[in-house]
Amino acid sequence: MTLRIVQWTTGVVGRPAVRAIVGYPGMELVGCYCHSADKVGRDVGELCGLPPLGVKATQDIDALLALKPDCVSYMPLFPDVDHMVRILESGCNIVSTAYFITGSMFGAQNLARLEAAAAKGNASIYGSGVNPGIIHVIALVASAGCARIDKISVLESVDATAYASAGTWEAIGFGRSVDDPDAPALAERAMPSFKEAVAMMASALRIPVEEIRYDVEYAAATEDVDLGYMRIGKGCISGLRCCWSARVNGRAVVELKIAWKLGNKLSPDWPVEEGWVVEIEGNPPLRCVYQPRRGSEFDPGVMTAMPAVHAIPAVCAAPAGIVTADRLPLVL
Repeated sequence: MTLRIVQWTTGVVGRPAVRAIVGYPGMELVGCYCHSADKVGRDVGELCGLPPLGVKATQDIDALLALKPDCVSYMPLFPDVDHMVRILESGCNIVSTAYFITGSMFGAQNLARLEAAAAKGNASIYGSGVNPGIIHVIALVASAGCARIDKISVLESVDATAYASAGTWEAIGFGRSVDDPDAPALAERAMPSFKEAVAMMASALRIPVEEIRYDVEYAAATEDVDLGYMRIGKGCISGLRCCWSARVNGRAVVELKIAWKLGNKLSPDWPVEEGWVVEIEGNPPLRCVYQPRRGSEFDPGVMTAMPAVHAIPAVCAAPAGIVTADRLPLVL
């Protein structure tokens, strides 16, 4: 059976998702929602570097849901719970790369709305990407090789300059003064799904977490920096290291650590792994590295989009409700 798919936005992540869906056996792109009014009426192929597809971008949500899609590939810059509720209530499943793993950080009221909408529409919703996303699946799979786990850590450590999304970086606080007292809380609020990913891993490993702590530190630009898609002034945030740690008896047992920098004109200029690293302290201690091949060019949007696109068939077959990676079959 061919799955009918609607793509939700065609930004940094949405464009490679469209290209994947169009070439995917058993999937058909039937519609596309666009965030920008200037994209309305344009062929989605044109927006995504493909020949014309005969599918026009629109902001008419009712018209898209009337197409009776099986799944929405939901990839806006920021999620809209009202839109997500409408999609689920219509009976359409969602795979999302937009700050969603469990939905808990949307708040109790919005989480209840999503759960009720999924039940009403008999639909499922799943969040993925690279991080949070496939790297947490890799971490959970790696845990099967251990007789005992004392701590399991996931690290994303990259020069993220190539991820040309000024809105993403500004929402996290990049470009603000390193002394801005609002910056730490801003970053925490802007990345809600990272805390959800730590909680998901702890739940999958049946660890009774007492609290999830958040810590952050910054690096400042040593001169004015022009990245092409945004400017960062001297003395402003150009690098960030933060950590969400799930704790038991005051000890970190699950960690999600981030080390991001935009460009190399910053202090301190932290070294980065240029990828994602899983480390397990236990018996045996393990280290897994997931990264693009050294010296290769790659599109970070592809790595974000594909774990969600590949999950579409499994999510469409899953029971209604919020689905996490540990509850799906192995996604290939």
